[in-house]
Amino acid sequence: MAAVGKFPETEDSLRLAEFGCIVIKNVVSPEICDEIRQHVSVSTDEAVRQGRNDLLGNIQEQHCRWDLKLELCRPVVQALLEFREKVGPTLEAYMKSSERGIKVVELAAITSDSGAVSQAVHADTMHGVTRFLQSDIELPDRDQCVSDDEDAPEDVGSIIRAVATDTAILMSAQVALQDIVEEMGPTHVWQGTHTVEHHATLWSAGVGRLTVEGADEAFKIPHKKMVMNKGDLILYDSRVMHCGGANYSTPSRRRSIMTISTMSPGLRPDGSTFTMLSALKNKYRLAQLSLLKPDEATATVSTADCVQLPPRADITEGSVGFDEKAFEGKDIPPLEEWEAACQCTTCRQWRAVPVCDAPRFAMSAHGFNCKDAGFVCTQPQKYTKDQIDEALD
Repeated sequence: MAAVGKFPETEDSLRLAEFGCIVIKNVVSPEICDEIRQHVSVSTDEAVRQGRNDLLGNIQEQHCRWDLKLELCRPVVQALLEFREKVGPTLEAYMKSSERGIKVVELAAITSDSGAVSQAVHADTMHGVTRFLQSDIELPDRDQCVSDDEDAPEDVGSIIRAVATDTAILMSAQVALQDIVEEMGPTHVWQGTHTVEHHATLWSAGVGRLTVEGADEAFKIPHKKMVMNKGDLILYDSRVMHCGGANYSTPSRRRSIMTISTMSPGLRPDGSTFTMLSALKNKYRLAQLSLLKPDEATATVSTADCVQLPPRADITEGSVGFDEKAFEGKDIPPLEEWEAACQCTTCRQWRAVPVCDAPRFAMSAHGFNCKDAGFVCTQPQKYTKDQIDEALD
């Protein structure tokens, strides 16, 4: 029975609490999916051709896989309206927040072609408890708590509660823009893995190292392939373990999904790169989507005959905020100063990172990129992988 209260439970929200992910049928109309899919396909190809990295997110396993930031063109606006109408009540119930408090924090489209390999199994964000345990906060020992500071246990408890329980809930939706069959590399999910225990398992196995088969064994849960019809979506808690599957379709069949992420009030969770155009960030809450009007959308819908990308938003030399050193990359530190290392998804080189930052870098759905730690892909790794492994053992 649904709970009685300000945000009454729905059947879908109860299933989300148990499994961390659900499939909702017929959310976006087929005609709108077709328009968005064409827009995404030609815009992605043109963004890649022009080297418009400002329009592409740092997704894992980038060969034959891209993450395009979306503008508010007419079919995208219509899809957002349909999403809010059909999914809004479930988000309110699960996130325990009104639509006025739920932010839209990601709007993009992921595309994969034949040849895209399976991603490493990951969660988009760290569980709050794992985030606390992997941080560099020093807990006082029992003697210190008793003799030196009577308020210390309460202070530590407040920190744990803030990080573990006040971290915002991030929910992501992937809308199938065409029928998705198994050989097109559907998203794989491990139901019920949005828990502290499963995040601890991922961490102990080595973040970014679990294969699909390895995750089945480690989590003791068989994965499910999100084979969906056009217009269906998977809605999942960002803490659920998942990965993009390998696209081995022959002849090549392009898979495109529209991604919409929303966040409840609270501390911003670690891990997600919140792929979204700068002009749209912090602009919309779920309730405000109802005010959008498709016919008033200003962005142009791209077609095969006419592709129009958003204006470039890069910081260039001479503009406010330009930092020449940032474009060169900071110096590679001596090996003895390396605390942890992450591998860039673009250049495949290993970079030194602070141990407190390694979890959120490694567990990001979009993977680690050199620029996340202040480096650039043109810098040499400097040390061999064996030397790095030996130094970090």
